[in-house]
Amino acid sequence: MKTKVFVPAAIALMGFSAGAWADDDGAEATIRLMGTAEAELPGAVTKTIELPDHLQVAAEDQAVTVDKAKGHDKANERLTNENRKKGLSNAEAARENGKEMAEKAKDARESRARAEPPGRPEEPGRPDNPGRR
Repeated sequence: MKTKVFVPAAIALMGFSAGAWADDDGAEATIRLMGTAEAELPGAVTKTIELPDHLQVAAEDQAVTVDKAKGHDKANERLTNENRKKGLSNAEAARENGKEMAEKAKDARESRARAEPPGRPEEPGRPDNPGRR
């Protein structure tokens, strides 16, 4: 499709589609401004929500649950300074390895560029039996 036709057609289609997006089809907005009545009642905004009594857990039960949690010890173990140092040393070794590989690749590209291109082969001469296999 030619540009002279495509660009105006695209602009016209964008203009028509913008009108479809601008219409309010009665959908509920997820965010809206507070009305004056709501602004005068700050409790509507700052209201504390509490769990029902049958869902609340005592503080002692929470501590026991945390202690019984699987993986809690492993997570704390992973936070140790030794593991952090080990990880940093592994990362440093990987960086050094990457630098060495990059240097080797650069050297290989340079040596390939310096190599002489293959010369033209010598004339093989006339075949002994032309046209036969």
